Amino acid sequence: MKYPIYPITFSYVSGIFCGFYFKLPNSLVLSIALLSFVGLLFLYILQRNKGFNRKLNVLTILSVFFAFSSLGFLSYSFNNKPVIIDNLNEKEFTIKVTDVLKSNAYSHRMYADLVSEKQEPKVLVTFSNKEPIPKVGNVYKLVGTIKKVPEPRNLYDFNYSEYLSLKNIHYQITTYNQSFKIAEEKSFQSVIVSGRDYLTAQFYKLGYSEKTQGFIQALLFGIKTNLNDEIQQQFKDFGILHVLAVSGMHVVLLFSTISYVLRKLRLSKNLITIILIIFLLIFSLMAGFSGSVVRAALMCLMTIIGTFAGRRIHTINLLVGSMLLILLFDPNYLFDVGFQLSYLAVFAIVFCYPVVQHYFTFKNWILNYFGQLVGVSLVAQLGVLPLSIYYFKQIPLLFLIGNIIAIPITSFLLCAWFIQMLLSLISVKVFAFFTPFLSWISTFCFDSLSRLSDYYSVKTIDYHITILQTVLALLMIFTLFWFFQKKELYKVYVFLSIVVFFQLITLKNITENKNKQEVVVMSDANNVVITNRVGSKIHQIGKVNKFTLQSLKNYELHTNSKVKSIDSLQNSFVLNDKKWLIIDSLAVYPKQQFDYVVLHQNPKINLDRLMQNVQPKMILLHNGNYQYLVDEYVEYFKKRKIPYHDMRTKGSYVINYN
Repeated sequence: MKYPIYPITFSYVSGIFCGFYFKLPNSLVLSIALLSFVGLLFLYILQRNKGFNRKLNVLTILSVFFAFSSLGFLSYSFNNKPVIIDNLNEKEFTIKVTDVLKSNAYSHRMYADLVSEKQEPKVLVTFSNKEPIPKVGNVYKLVGTIKKVPEPRNLYDFNYSEYLSLKNIHYQITTYNQSFKIAEEKSFQSVIVSGRDYLTAQFYKLGYSEKTQGFIQALLFGIKTNLNDEIQQQFKDFGILHVLAVSGMHVVLLFSTISYVLRKLRLSKNLITIILIIFLLIFSLMAGFSGSVVRAALMCLMTIIGTFAGRRIHTINLLVGSMLLILLFDPNYLFDVGFQLSYLAVFAIVFCYPVVQHYFTFKNWILNYFGQLVGVSLVAQLGVLPLSIYYFKQIPLLFLIGNIIAIPITSFLLCAWFIQMLLSLISVKVFAFFTPFLSWISTFCFDSLSRLSDYYSVKTIDYHITILQTVLALLMIFTLFWFFQKKELYKVYVFLSIVVFFQLITLKNITENKNKQEVVVMSDANNVVITNRVGSKIHQIGKVNKFTLQSLKNYELHTNSKVKSIDSLQNSFVLNDKKWLIIDSLAVYPKQQFDYVVLHQNPKINLDRLMQNVQPKMILLHNGNYQYLVDEYVEYFKKRKIPYHDMRTKGSYVINYN
């Protein structure tokens, strides 16, 4: 094989996906891995002694696939061992903070090791924001409740439980009492965070406003805990949120700047190499080993090593090689959205941009710079568009304008602030001289985006595609560029086959949605909300709050339907020939039979009398009820084997009529 890194990486990635979707005995997979490696060694010896044999090439490829896919499966399995906490009635915990998240209006949030548990599993911890912001390494004693991270309350909502499980976090601790800090443990991670805090504190000394400091921290180190919500929303509306996430672009930009400055200082090549390697290591640590940063750092590092060894550098090989190294270290990176978007964007630029580069090349250097910027932005956005739609359910319309404004400005600010930060360690007073100028540039960037945002009323289009449609859309895009690289007839057939398959999947989804009929009692903290969907039309009963409204939008997107009519909620009504009864705090109801009964607003009723008078087929316990009442209801229904649905723990209730 000319480039064995390709099949090895493909096989390893396939194994990780298999580990995520399938549960197989590790002993079986280990046996397959050992047999495959033995077979691979045997084939290598056979071909080395008897010369290359094409007939054995298929066996070699199969051996490589099974060997490295087995390794990928085992790597994922060992990194995601099941964590089970037996005693969920525990009230007192000892935790050690490992990562601090952005606080909300009510609480501080963090990831922590549960030290009081034998396995010391990672947990999500929430406590009052009236207390000081926690720091990495702090050990707390707190009283609260522990439970599994809940599944989504409504259909098609973001699955936070699945997101955390990929970080090997399965439980959350919530406390409304005061927490007590009992120690500050020093670790490698806490030292790195302390160093990062020290560097970011330099900008406070340099006289930057709180708003600008939050922007600087996001741009330089990827710290978004202090980022202004308005700025974040502006960048999100323009589809350029990647600018605020420390990415490969930032690493390459700083790497190139430092390399250029060091060469101008006429330092020796060996010394420049050492300084650049140290920079890549420190910057990756400061950025918290984010997937895109590690990718760019590894690619730069491999470029240095390859150049030093006198080897030819192929960007695609660097891209695939860095992916393999990262996934060997932590296979869960594969499911990180930033990791996927970063690699896909770089692959699109490397694979697709040379095909269209001449359309964006000009003799004038200013026109050429912006032409290249537009070209690269278009290609990168096109490459990640299907995946972006799948994850974020939106098509950004202003990404090109946003990139033209934000990338040149933030690129300059990134380098300027990095240099100012380092030089301020020598003298804050001297280099604070540049603060007003840099503050003005950053404010100009914010104001420009704000004015444009106000000018354009429509910034995104809401859209949804399935995972299979996403894969097919990506294949269509890259097959099209593949054809224009070298025009051959069979590539047209491949492209048309993918298009036909995509259309068939789309038609299948449309047909299924048109024939679908279901009733959903949505999970809402305050109100009873019922949707009756027939095909693409939804009849809504009851008012939704702002949180459930977003869930309703997600439901409309995924089912390709729209709310056509809204009725107010009545205490009793008929829906699809089924009788519904809503019992609220007044606990008043007619003595007649109903199919579905919803207990809402903490009704204190005689359950025996209710069962005798109403004889319901299903009882729905609304999640707005008090927990102690729900517990009483559940205990009663379990004893008498009465069908019920607890919306507090199980979320929305779905009645499928198909």
